[in-house]
Amino acid sequence: MKELPHESERFRDIDKRVKEILEEGNKIMNILKFCNQENIYKRLDDVTKELKVCQKALNKFLDDKQKAFPRFYFVSTNDLLDILSNGNNPMKINKHMSKIFQAVDRLDLKEQSGTRPISLGMHSGVGKEYVPYASALKLEGKVEVYLQTAVDTMMKTLNEIAAKSFKSFSGSDRDEWIQQDPAQITILVNMIMWVSTVEQMFLKLQSGNLTAMKEFFKESVEKLTALIKKVQGDLDKALRQKIMVLITMDTHSRDVVDRLINEDVRKSEEFQWQSQLKFYWDTDKQDAKVAITDAVLWYGYEYLGNGPRLVITPLTDRIYVTATQALHLKMGCAPAGPAGTGKTETTKDLASAVGKACYVFNCSGEMTYETMGNIFKGLASSGTWGCFDEFNRLVPEVLSVCSVQFKAVTDAIKAKRSRFILQGDEISLDPTCGAFITMNPGYLGRSELPEGLKALFRPITVVVPDLELICENMLMAEGFVDAKILATKFTTLYA
Repeated sequence: MKELPHESERFRDIDKRVKEILEEGNKIMNILKFCNQENIYKRLDDVTKELKVCQKALNKFLDDKQKAFPRFYFVSTNDLLDILSNGNNPMKINKHMSKIFQAVDRLDLKEQSGTRPISLGMHSGVGKEYVPYASALKLEGKVEVYLQTAVDTMMKTLNEIAAKSFKSFSGSDRDEWIQQDPAQITILVNMIMWVSTVEQMFLKLQSGNLTAMKEFFKESVEKLTALIKKVQGDLDKALRQKIMVLITMDTHSRDVVDRLINEDVRKSEEFQWQSQLKFYWDTDKQDAKVAITDAVLWYGYEYLGNGPRLVITPLTDRIYVTATQALHLKMGCAPAGPAGTGKTETTKDLASAVGKACYVFNCSGEMTYETMGNIFKGLASSGTWGCFDEFNRLVPEVLSVCSVQFKAVTDAIKAKRSRFILQGDEISLDPTCGAFITMNPGYLGRSELPEGLKALFRPITVVVPDLELICENMLMAEGFVDAKILATKFTTLYA
């Protein structure tokens, strides 16, 4: 009402007139007589027209707020109105933090006498974890302003913690080091140090030490065994979760080193190594980056909490290569395949690996081109990733407009613009945004994608794993002979 005084006055007048009409209806108590009153149609029509004017003004107001803070595009209208109405009271909007941040349940707010509270840190919504800010965050100004400051502070805090963790890694006891930082940073720095060590082994191989990689493989197995023994002990839930993720990551790292040895890879330039997701620390910029084949992505520092991560399979590695190459070429990525093959989960896991927020949208035939346009505006302005689940459930008319909308985003990224026009609005652009569409081909009620839209997305086909073969390989390796019987049971259970 403070922001839209003229429209508020208009609405009060509408409200008064509607109540008068309802009171008359209450007295008449007969629908036929009520509808045959003189000028009743005109009175209702006038109220409807006036209400549309108010609605238009409100939509413009919300649109301006969404442009100021792009993550508002992903919040429902009811929640957004609640946030904007209580903007001067951060305590009341704290319950909405999980809708704005990927893994923040609420901010740690401290009451201040006579002024707004200050924020001291973040409480995780994924696993139990608390991350304190380096310095207190003042929640000043309009809500969209201090929420953007909260996003910037989150990223700055995680970057500073990562820089300290990277420096302290070599001089600390590994068990103590694992406990000192948020899970996300521990996993990031652990991967940076692993990549650095592997590349040092390549240099040793080239200088004539032919057993360097094998020695490192033994060391990797020992560290992995130590983690497994640690998780068998008495740990609190948060630390147990963190170590379990480290075991998952280190197991894949061990398998990669094993493959490098078996395939006699001796240079870091060879494809077997280049195709892996590799993490580096840029000492000049004091920042982390991720490299895979030709693509280099800077780490996003979106807070992701202390949650589980996917087990990385050869198929996961292939999807990683395709998806990152698509981003490198300023395109989207389109994993396609049957349900349950991990299309959406792999996309989310790649986002977690590179520290980006990934919003999943379940597409349906009811979604309009305005809805899709708002989502693309939000992704482009905030630099987040969007995963459109079952994208081919959208109607052909919406799909054709989507190709124009997404092409506007990709063209702006290629032209290295800071602002561009989408659906008649000029919005800011963060070139690190990404769009992924997952599809189940051949299902009933699915639309064929227009050729213009297909050209904007790199496709990859995902298949159901051969569970019988996997079971046989695993059990035969353990010395079992009844692999087929167990594999049949396992396949039946999976189906």
